[in-house]
Amino acid sequence: MKIPRVLVVYKRSSLSVAGKLASRLRHIARFQANHAAHGATLRVVEEVLVKNGIPYHKHVRGPHVDYAPYDLVITVGGDGTVLGAARAVTGRQVILGVNSDPSWSVGKFCYANAGTFEPFLKAFLSGQARICRLYKLKVCLNDSKTVRRMECLNDILICHANPAAMSRYMIAVGREKEEQRDSGIWISTAAGSTGAIASAGGVQMPLSSTDLQYKPRELYCGRGARYHLTGGFVARPGRIVIESMMPRGLIFVDGSHVRLPFTYASRAEVFSSPHFIQLVHA
Repeated sequence: MKIPRVLVVYKRSSLSVAGKLASRLRHIARFQANHAAHGATLRVVEEVLVKNGIPYHKHVRGPHVDYAPYDLVITVGGDGTVLGAARAVTGRQVILGVNSDPSWSVGKFCYANAGTFEPFLKAFLSGQARICRLYKLKVCLNDSKTVRRMECLNDILICHANPAAMSRYMIAVGREKEEQRDSGIWISTAAGSTGAIASAGGVQMPLSSTDLQYKPRELYCGRGARYHLTGGFVARPGRIVIESMMPRGLIFVDGSHVRLPFTYASRAEVFSSPHFIQLVHA
């Protein structure tokens, strides 16, 4: 195959993010080891690309990365770095996730590491890499001022801005609709079904599934409250509709970094997107 246009996207280590506070970290040696491992992996990735004659651009992860010109996006970090790229890439692009420190990051989407990156790269260049297709979910948020649309690979959490406060909303799935009070609600793709939603009582889905799964957290059962929409699956083209009954609600997208305001009368429609990413798989 022709030489791909390659972008290397990397995270900053936890030690570098800590900055001046680093000296106060109780487990400073652990953070230092992670910082060293992350830097070493990034160097290995760059050395392998140079060795194989692959030109590339490099950028720290963040909202201002332009992914559009590239064929192959190599992420160096953990799942958060993959998820950030996944929100921006299109189905024609391929992501190769490299876990920069397997002792620190789970790296569910990072099948390569410093020791295996070169074989993964060569398999991709030769057309022999195993590539899986993962579908995204789409959120359409309508509030009093604007309509916002966002896609993500893993999951969203809709809840009160204060984690100690009760989340309150109306949920509609198909023809059923009810008011719920709880600690928030997870909605995930198949790719996200092994994460937080599983810890909340959900189930793992086949990676090829285009369904969405939802699961409320810690439903309030006082005053004899009974709920019917306690979790389940929604097949395309169905959707889950959530209407806020909270003064300060939030929608967290793929973790804690991206959040959308979800205040009184805001309405979120969540459905399976026809868009997907291509991820180099083990």
